[in-house]
Amino acid sequence: MPAVKKIVATVVALAVLGGGGYAGYRVWRSGGIGTAAGTVYVQPVREINSAGGMTLSGSRFTGVIETQKTEDFKYDSEKKIKKVKVKVGDTVKKGDVLFVYDDEALQLEVDQAQVEYEKTQNEIETNKVQLADLQKEKANANAENITSLTTQILSLQSDIAKSEYDLKTQANDIEKKKKALKNNKVKSTLDGIVKKVADLDNLDTMEGGVLVSISRGDDYTVKGTINEQLIQQIYVDMPVIIRSRIDDTKVWRGVISSIDTKPQTNSNTDEDFYYMGGGEEGSTSSKYSFYIKPESFDGLMLGQHIIIEPDPEGIGDSGEKPKEGIWLYEDFLVKEGSKTYVWAQKEDSEKLEKREVTIGEKDEENGDCEIVKGLDKSDMIAYPSDEFKVGMKTTDNYEEATVPEEADEGEEGDEFEGLKADGGDDGFDVDFGEEDEDANFDDEDEYAGEADEDFGFDQEEE
Repeated sequence: MPAVKKIVATVVALAVLGGGGYAGYRVWRSGGIGTAAGTVYVQPVREINSAGGMTLSGSRFTGVIETQKTEDFKYDSEKKIKKVKVKVGDTVKKGDVLFVYDDEALQLEVDQAQVEYEKTQNEIETNKVQLADLQKEKANANAENITSLTTQILSLQSDIAKSEYDLKTQANDIEKKKKALKNNKVKSTLDGIVKKVADLDNLDTMEGGVLVSISRGDDYTVKGTINEQLIQQIYVDMPVIIRSRIDDTKVWRGVISSIDTKPQTNSNTDEDFYYMGGGEEGSTSSKYSFYIKPESFDGLMLGQHIIIEPDPEGIGDSGEKPKEGIWLYEDFLVKEGSKTYVWAQKEDSEKLEKREVTIGEKDEENGDCEIVKGLDKSDMIAYPSDEFKVGMKTTDNYEEATVPEEADEGEEGDEFEGLKADGGDDGFDVDFGEEDEDANFDDEDEYAGEADEDFGFDQEEE
């Protein structure tokens, strides 16, 4: 806990226990001191519900037929190319050699670097011998020669230091050149078809330094788009069905060939993501591209928009009962003894509350559990943090949040989090606890009643 925070907590405790009494307590409870400052980001349960909306059952995703992605292999302009091993139209496998650098030229570079290294070594040894001689001469020199000898010694020491630095640099350069000599072959990183091979006679005019380009197979590919909440449910080689948007009787089958790990830059457009079944409309989140290899491109056209579905024969016949209701990953839950809570936005207000929920079934494999009581899909909840306090302001705009979701661990003074004052041996123990959600501190009578309950004050006697 920061020092300022600890001081405030201590001052409030002393004010309530001592001279502040009822007045100090009222100021604290009404937000004058130690109020729950900060704004907490909350999101709808429906968007993080791992039942229905977080599974692929009944899902459909948009797709489009695009030109096949290509992988470019550039050459090192500081090396001489000896031979290109492929030509346009060749089918290559991952690991096949595409082109080779000139071994003789690389070996010559290693030899030249080694000569320079040895030359620097000799210079250092020569200078060290000369330095030792000068130091002996200085020890026996008269006052007239000491200044000149000192200057020469300092100069030699500087030369030696510089040469030793150069020696380390040259050693690193030799290792790099030896490594380049050993790895003088450039190999393909994918299976595909060679689409481009540059002319070795015109490398200087070659755009981008690309020597060989390889596509992943056919001229076209099927690109799909998936929501970030579902991307973990798909995998490479997963079977899918491709349907025409115009005529859904036209069907193609295929498998997912790759999945992008970076989100689309235009992920907020309706065209990028089309989802049906098990979800809720109106959610906003990042979209990711994935690519499909169909059994055949017959009947598909470049630029054609299609719909992609999980293949029932591939993943839909597991016999497992689909999840229903509300399921949350356990990271969203706070456990205290035998009770379980979530940090939720209080109904009809933008304030944070700790709400008790009842847990049903658990899915140990996926790490989520059923919420049978305490939440609706329209409720707003926050990812837990040690920094949260009851009564904090809430927002559904992440940029407006000022309270971190992850608290700093191991902060000194955590015992002040509940603002609890303990009189110890004097037998005086006051626990301020959490603010009463039903208390109305604008009303004198209602407030006085709460003060009587918490502290035993007699309002009439005062």
